[in-house]
Amino acid sequence: KEARKLKMADTFVNQRKYADAMTLAKQVLVDEPDNVLAHIANGYGGYVLAVTTKNESGNAEAIQFAKKGIQLIESGKTQENWAPFKTKDDALGYLYYSVAYLERTSNPAEALNYFIKAAQFESDIKKNPQTYAFIAAAYENEYAKQSTEYQGKFAGKDETPESKLAVENINQIVDRVIDALARAVSVAGTDANSQASKAQWLARLTELYKFRNKSDAGLNEMIAGVMSKPLPPVP
Repeated sequence: KEARKLKMADTFVNQRKYADAMTLAKQVLVDEPDNVLAHIANGYGGYVLAVTTKNESGNAEAIQFAKKGIQLIESGKTQENWAPFKTKDDALGYLYYSVAYLERTSNPAEALNYFIKAAQFESDIKKNPQTYAFIAAAYENEYAKQSTEYQGKFAGKDETPESKLAVENINQIVDRVIDALARAVSVAGTDANSQASKAQWLARLTELYKFRNKSDAGLNEMIAGVMSKPLPPVP
């Protein structure tokens, strides 16, 4: 049993052979159902395989392992060494992000909450522009949905309390997109791929910011200071 745990840790942490590590982790969990590293290996490993192989058939299983890992860590279970992550918070950030990514299609509402939660921890995920790009995309989908509903129910009609409330709700969603895109732009890297994405995010951000504020005055200052402010919750 001890040899299997050591082999799992080496395969996951050092060799980064995620599929092999997941097989070993499942064997470890037969002996120790609350083994934190085994749940991390299965949850985070499942996320990595989904990203690298484009095969998401194991998403549901990986989600359950990642959620169990989160539950164990937040209930007080600890590790002497959090590798391959830097700290406990780094591990939690990646586990929340893994769940969010794996659920982004099957359960977008929960995925959004998990992306937001992932960004709360002092981890590399908090500095990853893709975290905020996913948050922005989720809000964009909700914005499109609510805008379509508004057009169907209220377009061309006199203003009513119900239509005013609908506009307020839509504006809240737009403000969330603006915040998320500002964060993505703020933490974007300097390499060519990052700069290409940054240009797209900035173009959409500028468009929405002008829509809400009638000009782009103050936009650069907002981008500069946005990471010092708490990430707003789902309205």
